[in-house]
Amino acid sequence: MKLRLPCQLLVISTLFVSATAPAQSPLKGTVLIQEDFNSGEPVAPKQWAVGPTWNVPETWELRDGAIACIYDSKAHPGKAHGKGINPKFNARDVRVSYRIQFQGEGAVMDMIINAPFGPTKPGSVLWHIGDVVTRPTKPNAPYDVSIGERDFTRDVTHPKLAGKTLDPAVLEKPEGTFGSAYGIPGASKHAKIHLATGKWYQFVVESVGTKWTLWVDGKETLSLELKRSDVDKEQVNFIGFGPFLLDDILIEELTR
Repeated sequence: MKLRLPCQLLVISTLFVSATAPAQSPLKGTVLIQEDFNSGEPVAPKQWAVGPTWNVPETWELRDGAIACIYDSKAHPGKAHGKGINPKFNARDVRVSYRIQFQGEGAVMDMIINAPFGPTKPGSVLWHIGDVVTRPTKPNAPYDVSIGERDFTRDVTHPKLAGKTLDPAVLEKPEGTFGSAYGIPGASKHAKIHLATGKWYQFVVESVGTKWTLWVDGKETLSLELKRSDVDKEQVNFIGFGPFLLDDILIEELTR
């Protein structure tokens, strides 16, 4: 007599898990850009419209599986050098994860998420940016990390610009010509978290609606409401006053 065992159907359900860095909200994400710099050349995923745009290449180089900002502030005082990621992803809610190691006490890194407004009439806002500025901790310094926002306009008579020195940033108009735009400071929030040189730190920044949240090494560090952030973003920039190493860049569109 044959013994017939009941046939059981084993159903394995696969949950979607994005390749995100640790310490963030549970929001699901779709990867737009992922770069670990181990291939020897920056990758260009299919989502990129025109390929990677590593501007000012003389100040960045691949080093030990990371990208190094080797900017010399003494040789170029007052000038920053940055890497722009411009995939034209048009994501309203985004998460940007990256690791950073400061190699000099004077290093500063600014991670910027850009939201363009255009075409616009003269005097109105051209671009809105939110940013996370990070530097090694210095004695008696009030903070070493901040979240802030800025609007850019060509209206030099704007009341918030009264009495300020106007340092123009060259921005591209929607029609492809160039001109000077002026930054108008918005809300900002700061923290002191004791960042040291020579140590890797994991940063995760989420922009969801008007709320920005920063995690550093698994700890929620800052949260701020930015007034114009609930719009499509299409560019991320890492602006550096080096020297520092930057690695494991991950940009995701979040499910609203």
